[in-house]
Amino acid sequence: MPDTDRLDRSAIDDDVRWALFQQVANRRSGRQNLRDIVPILGAGFVIQATMEAGNPRIVDWSRILKDTAARFRCPRAMAALESDVPGQTTLVWDLMTVELARTLGDQAAHRQELKMRKDLATRLRNDDETRRLARPFVQRFLGLGFHDLASTNFDSVLLPDGVKPERWAHGARQAVSLAAACGPTRIWYPHGHVVEPGSIVLGTRAYGRLLEPINAAFRAHALLPKPRRTVGLDTWVATMLERPIVFIGLSLTREEWTLWWLLSQRARFLARRRAHVPQAFVFAHRPANNGSADALAAFRTLARTCQLLGLHLLAFDDFPAGWERLKAALSGA
Repeated sequence: MPDTDRLDRSAIDDDVRWALFQQVANRRSGRQNLRDIVPILGAGFVIQATMEAGNPRIVDWSRILKDTAARFRCPRAMAALESDVPGQTTLVWDLMTVELARTLGDQAAHRQELKMRKDLATRLRNDDETRRLARPFVQRFLGLGFHDLASTNFDSVLLPDGVKPERWAHGARQAVSLAAACGPTRIWYPHGHVVEPGSIVLGTRAYGRLLEPINAAFRAHALLPKPRRTVGLDTWVATMLERPIVFIGLSLTREEWTLWWLLSQRARFLARRRAHVPQAFVFAHRPANNGSADALAAFRTLARTCQLLGLHLLAFDDFPAGWERLKAALSGA
């Protein structure tokens, strides 16, 4: 078995992956000269945006869950969060839902869950300070001119004031997703958005329900004649299949199993191609050798999974240096 830790600490391998990313990121296409690569953003993007503003607003999902558990009086969930390990947000959310349903006992669990989603959406909508702090970084990032971008966050940090995602439907009803136009960039929200609290994907039930429309959109695209597959990419699934992608600020633990399912299907879908195969990259922090056992195990799992699915791991050891390298690659420096 390959030595995953050795491979992913090789400066030569790192440089090769980063050089490939810079080449792909700066390949222009079409008369509008827009970038082909599709960033897929997580909470880490917002953290970096606010840190660069000199006044970090840490988007800590453990803290957010603790606040929700406290507001809805879920002591078991609060206790679990004190000793939780990375990648268990989904199960903690499920524990909160079950605990609340058992306590109240007068409504189905999914109705209690919707109450928590609405509460979460209200808090994110009212967080004007994070949007203000992140705005300069977001504007520079969007100014790179991506044609498409996807965010697994539920907030409006990426959107100008007054712009809200809308239902973006094409073909089969199952392909409906939330998206917003922001200049030349179409921003997808595959995990939902606060504009529709019921769309927010938290908990095992929501992830399970998401798999059906993902599969429907995948099949609808896969059945298209080949000449039509690379034009009119009107679902976020089709966009991920046909374009180079890079995950930024998203931990990609096994908890994100719907994304891993789609990445596995993507690998199968592209397996027979001999040319114009879109690459996939994962920008991820590599913990120090003396880091926590949980962090080291999570990174080794991520590195090995990337190897198995043919993803290029853009590892970095230091957050400021890693983000500078990413910005340089995206800007062609």
